Amino acid sequence: MYDVEKIKDDLKNTLSEKRFNHCLLVALEAKKLAHKYNYDEDIAYVTGLVHDCAKELSDDKVIFYKEKYNIENNNPKTIHADIGAIIAKEKYNFTDEMCQAIKKHTKGGEYMSLLDKIILVADKIGRVNLTEQGLELKKLAYNNLDLALLKYLQNLKIKLANENKPIDKVTLQLIEKLSITKTN
Repeated sequence: MYDVEKIKDDLKNTLSEKRFNHCLLVALEAKKLAHKYNYDEDIAYVTGLVHDCAKELSDDKVIFYKEKYNIENNNPKTIHADIGAIIAKEKYNFTDEMCQAIKKHTKGGEYMSLLDKIILVADKIGRVNLTEQGLELKKLAYNNLDLALLKYLQNLKIKLANENKPIDKVTLQLIEKLSITKTN
């Protein structure tokens, strides 16, 4: 289906060793979550592998993609998700669902598919030396993916508020939606 070794070689040549290793961990975590929630493990793995493919692009490349594709996201912390989805489509011929999961792995979205949730949560728990909060999130992810997603987003909201940074309205909408569905 997808040439995973070729993708790994591409990523090794475009990402730092630290970022590449993170992508490997996210891919493995995505595969495990996919198994737990009866999703295609190979699709989850390769999507997790590529999720940060645009994370270390030069400023010139970011500007190029912003202009060429009319990307409105101006947040340097999340724009890699928008660009990564484009690269995944153009370079690896990923499906729309896979590209959507890459695009949503930083902010979420009003509608989240199972793959979207798997990749976003795997990105948060596919790390070396997880904090106590990260370990709690990982444990929760294997019991209830929606609750893990909600918990992560609620913690993100608090963190950004403490730093006097805004939270994306799409993320706020997702928190509200998940809160309603989890309390009913």
